[in-house]
Amino acid sequence: MKISIENRQYYAYTAAREPCPDADTVIFVHGSAMDHSVWALQSRYFAYHGYNILAIDLPGHGQSEGDPVDSIGGYADWLSDLVASEKSRQLHLVGHSMGALICLEAAARMKDTPCAPATLSLVGFTYPMSVAPVLLNAARDNPVEAYAMMTQWSHLSPFGGEPNPGFWAMGNQFRLLENSHSGAVFADLTACNEYQNGAEALGQVDCPVLFVSGAQDRMAPCKLARKMAQEKTNAEIIILPECGHSLMAENPDGVRDALSRFIAEHSE
Repeated sequence: MKISIENRQYYAYTAAREPCPDADTVIFVHGSAMDHSVWALQSRYFAYHGYNILAIDLPGHGQSEGDPVDSIGGYADWLSDLVASEKSRQLHLVGHSMGALICLEAAARMKDTPCAPATLSLVGFTYPMSVAPVLLNAARDNPVEAYAMMTQWSHLSPFGGEPNPGFWAMGNQFRLLENSHSGAVFADLTACNEYQNGAEALGQVDCPVLFVSGAQDRMAPCKLARKMAQEKTNAEIIILPECGHSLMAENPDGVRDALSRFIAEHSE
């Protein structure tokens, strides 16, 4: 479906279902230079188990209009505007990588509003989300090289072990990055690298928080997510074994089970 904000059209996957105002809504936010399709296996599950879902394409990504934003705060403002237009019982934010930073910042900004989320799930999260200079420079000067680095570093293994027959996670991710809008990868990685409000935002969020990390994640080491989860009273962390940064594809069932259990436990 298309969502209009300030005369621009933005895309959200809904599993071809009309939203129900008496159901909870789960909003899925993708990472750098990605789109809504990274959540295909998890979003469909929620859509067919009693939830409204919006797996969004951020501005300048996928089927959404506009330009990529070069700050997490800018993306969070956009997400807050989108959330304000939704009518549902409760809201649950789920973000991966850069999307996790966006959801965290948006949840902090919406804390005292009618749109405050009931839960916040941060998948493949780390803070600070520093980007190696070699990757940031490649994203600016040679995006294809950056796509190759991101794809290699996001997966535990380039060979075999796929949970879905006929599916090659690394090849799929590289093609998705290759099809991203011009300038998106550099804008997104810059936004991640320069974001400095993560610890303060997490302290401001008062809804339950779930961290889901891959045990072998090289892009967002799970030890940093574990530390933040341990420091927050209403937070928990699930670390999925044999899994890297692309955990929605490498362990789709593990991510689905973690999210569905957590969100169900905190739904009225």
